[in-house]
Amino acid sequence: MHASALIPPPDSVTCHVGQLPADVEEALVTTYASLHSSLAFFKVFRSIENASCYLAHSAGAPSTVLLFTFNGRRIDVINEMIEVPQAEMARFVAYVFAHFPQIDVISFKAIKTAAGELGFPVQQYPAKGSYVVTLPATPDAYKAGIGKSTRASINQGLNGIRRHFPSFESRFFVNDDIDEDHIRAIVALSEQKINAGDAVFFYDVARLARLARLCGFVHVILIDGRICAGSINYQVGASFFGDAMGYDPQYEKFGLGKLCVFLTICESIVRGGTRFYLGGGVFAFKERLLGVPFYMDEVHLYRSPIKLLRNIDHAIGATIAAAMRSAKQRLHHHKRATWARLVFKAFYLLQRRK
Repeated sequence: MHASALIPPPDSVTCHVGQLPADVEEALVTTYASLHSSLAFFKVFRSIENASCYLAHSAGAPSTVLLFTFNGRRIDVINEMIEVPQAEMARFVAYVFAHFPQIDVISFKAIKTAAGELGFPVQQYPAKGSYVVTLPATPDAYKAGIGKSTRASINQGLNGIRRHFPSFESRFFVNDDIDEDHIRAIVALSEQKINAGDAVFFYDVARLARLARLCGFVHVILIDGRICAGSINYQVGASFFGDAMGYDPQYEKFGLGKLCVFLTICESIVRGGTRFYLGGGVFAFKERLLGVPFYMDEVHLYRSPIKLLRNIDHAIGATIAAAMRSAKQRLHHHKRATWARLVFKAFYLLQRRK
């Protein structure tokens, strides 16, 4: 899978077709420090057995590292949740269309870039989003930066739960110390809350455990030795990423879910983190914990207008998928409205019949 690592010129482009360079993991971390553009994530959630790698350098350092696969007349870029500057995007697109004459379309699932200014036909639609917290040097500095009312709520919750339950304990596990039973307990609490209405959602526990052991840590909160809250998290470079989080509703009055996230962020600071990603979904508590929203786009670039028409089925499919995402987001924004709840209920009933 890995080709020999070569020392590239200060400004260069190399492309490893059907294989990955030996130093690709380091290059991905250095360039992006993004979970969805990490080798660990690809190994667990993507197929990279026959993946290729485009590697560009500027001033001697990696500037663009894109893993991709060939799919007929299309190239599908595997990287997600990254920003590609316009100049680097222009360099990549020019390289692909010059070196792979059979390719009509270049597709990205979730990136931030100015693709519309490159001079090629393009489809660009909102795709995914998240919240990111820029972390200070210490947990105390982070706590001090939180709004007064949120800080008071956290203090009140921690003091209250420790007073009522002296056995309260917050513990963190990494690598081989991660217990899959802990992950199952956290996932069960999370699924219980998600599926309390008409939703149908289940985590892939085996994959979560594998990824956590590769690059993550698991946080569990114990009362009388029983897991009452916890979270599954990952680290790529100095970036930390929250995934599944669950808590026992029995402790709702203490704000245990928010306390779990707060303690996880503090632990990430201790471990040298500079950013913590809270994940997608519109939740007010994410902003109260200093999360700032950002968004990524689905992008499809075509070699020419004629090639767009040649691949009109792909273009129509992308348009329909984008419209469905947009409709779903509107529903979430109005999820408390009666009409939105009826639509969600009908959707989940259809899912259950499949």
